[in-house]
Amino acid sequence: MSWGGPGFRDHVGHERACGRGVLRDGRPVEQPVVSRRAESGAWVVGSVSGVEESVEGLTLDALLSLSPLGLHIFDAGLRLARINPATAAMRGRDVGELVGLPLREVFALEDPDLVEALARSVLEDGRPVLERRVRAFVDSHPASARTLSVSLFRLRSPSGAVLGLAAAVVDVTELEVAQAASQVLGAVRARAGASLDAVDICREAADVLAGGMADAVVVEVVDAVMTGDDPPLLPSPQFTALHCAAVGRRGTGRGNGPFGSSRVPDATSPAGLALAQGRPVTATMEGDPAWLHTAADHAAALRGAAPVAVLVAPLMVRGTLLGLVSLYRWRGSPSFTQEDTGLATTVADYVALCLDNSRRYTREHAVAATVARRFLPQAPQTAVGLETAPGHLATRPASGGWYDVIPLSGARTALVVGEVDGAGIHTAATMGQLRTALRCLASLDLEPDELLARLDETTRQLAAERRALPAADPLREQALTASCLCAVYDPVAGTLIAARAGGAGLVLVDPDGSLAEVDLPDGPVLGTSETAPFAGTRMPVPDGTVLALTTPALFKALGAQGLHAQLASAGGSLRERCDQALLASEPADEAGAVILLLGRATGLAGDDAVDWVLDADERAPAQARSLVRLQLGHWGLPQEAVDTTELLVSELVTNVVRYGKAPCRLGLIRADRLSVQVSDGEASSPHLRHARTTDEGGRGLYIVSQLADRWGVRFTDRGKTVWVEQRFADGTGPA
Repeated sequence: MSWGGPGFRDHVGHERACGRGVLRDGRPVEQPVVSRRAESGAWVVGSVSGVEESVEGLTLDALLSLSPLGLHIFDAGLRLARINPATAAMRGRDVGELVGLPLREVFALEDPDLVEALARSVLEDGRPVLERRVRAFVDSHPASARTLSVSLFRLRSPSGAVLGLAAAVVDVTELEVAQAASQVLGAVRARAGASLDAVDICREAADVLAGGMADAVVVEVVDAVMTGDDPPLLPSPQFTALHCAAVGRRGTGRGNGPFGSSRVPDATSPAGLALAQGRPVTATMEGDPAWLHTAADHAAALRGAAPVAVLVAPLMVRGTLLGLVSLYRWRGSPSFTQEDTGLATTVADYVALCLDNSRRYTREHAVAATVARRFLPQAPQTAVGLETAPGHLATRPASGGWYDVIPLSGARTALVVGEVDGAGIHTAATMGQLRTALRCLASLDLEPDELLARLDETTRQLAAERRALPAADPLREQALTASCLCAVYDPVAGTLIAARAGGAGLVLVDPDGSLAEVDLPDGPVLGTSETAPFAGTRMPVPDGTVLALTTPALFKALGAQGLHAQLASAGGSLRERCDQALLASEPADEAGAVILLLGRATGLAGDDAVDWVLDADERAPAQARSLVRLQLGHWGLPQEAVDTTELLVSELVTNVVRYGKAPCRLGLIRADRLSVQVSDGEASSPHLRHARTTDEGGRGLYIVSQLADRWGVRFTDRGKTVWVEQRFADGTGPA
């Protein structure tokens, strides 16, 4: 026997080749043979035409006849040689009709050139193509398109000759639809679920659905989504108004049509049926349906197209209506299937949940913002010798920032800017507590550093109450800290005393526009465990000086130099300067409250404040009454005011003579109210008491409390000052 053709090793290690031999009758024959080495070392050669070849043939026959997969055998010319009946039945054709056809005619391919090029590449280099997805059609209609997963393998003879190729074809249309649905749902969750803004949620959902499962999308919401109110129940015989929040169109994205228009769906329209039934509704569209004329945003989304089908799904949560999503498909696109309806229901449920979270967030922050606004000054605040202009830039809703302008005794004014760290209704409520506490402390005429020390103690007490909340209360784990800047302006002395806790900033701009140096020590943040003391700084404030108090966020954004540049370059009123500085700040998105409180020192007229030193003896009351009578007459006050003031001064000076220490000073200040101040060197505080009918003394402060509108005691490092304030019956001060 002679060998012909190259040999090769089979799967069990036998050497195979085509052998040429002679039969017993002398006839030559060419037969595949197999050889192996025996234990003796001799070669054993045998024919493969027996059982082994039969097994290989039977295996191929079984695959082609019994396998449910689409198996095709093509010859080297890419003509179909064999095909299994399952594949032929799938195409609705007999095996005989397909055998012998070229590859491009066996499949109704969307791109036959691509598949044929892949097949020829496999024939040439032998590298298989695995699970390549291609589009094919059952018939000529585009809606019959199917997705096939094609794998190609080269077939060779035992001698290595290329015989053709095998193609395994699997219809993965349903799998691809499921994967596409999963991708759409995942994209909606990733994009719409990342926002708490209702309009952003609707726009992201429309962008994903436009192209993902429809040619055009319109998302509409009810009023409650935007206002935070309770949404209407569904189904309801009373159709509510719907407002367009987003429009999407395949290939163009957002921006198609006038957003924001409102409509009440017609009861017979797909939207009306979906609302009445509380479930998705599909419908075909032919011509120009009447209900489309009352839906401006829908008509705009469909302009220039030929819609053939619509799917409307209500956006519902717990039986309440939040809106509608309408999906449209053009001519040439397949109609909506049951699977599309199921996917639309799932997407609508998720979008509705996102919108409900947005609605709840809107309501919570509306309440928190309302609380925060109520805790801020509700009317423009006036101050003696000081023009003020507050400004607030909301970077986060319901932040804990506040400002205050507090009138004090002696025509002084306290300017305050503070911020509770955090946001939300609890932060706003805490801000209100601290602002109220600070105003109460300010009424005690405390110096700014002592005022902050007591406010710090109040903050710690509130933090302790928060830590004592039940373990299930999330507020328990939130720290309570705050920053605050307090500055007291005295127009009589022309000075400012300031102290701060945290990073609040103070900037002074001199009358000539230059930046005044402010050496204000940093104080610890309120509510922390730091024990460093608060330090007050006194500085001169000439008339015309501009004071700027800022929260930490604004001071960090601009700095002292940046804020000075804004205030120095800005023209116009103090209000306009404040607005310009706020707009130029550009704080970070997550910055705290941005508050700027401006004040411009105007001082008092030359004779609006007078001061005398009295002898601390029995002659002092009479001397005081005489000085008061002359000064009030000079100011032109009515006689009733003169008589009352004389009595008040007499009582206060008499107390100094009896219980105080020299020196005794008497001061009058004419502003929006008449202020009387009597100072002495004694640090003990007088006390108001109710004298009995038989007591000879103890009635002085009682008389003062009845005649004055306000009175109090202010302590200094040189003693104390007892002050009283008066207003006329019409509520105004002296002219």
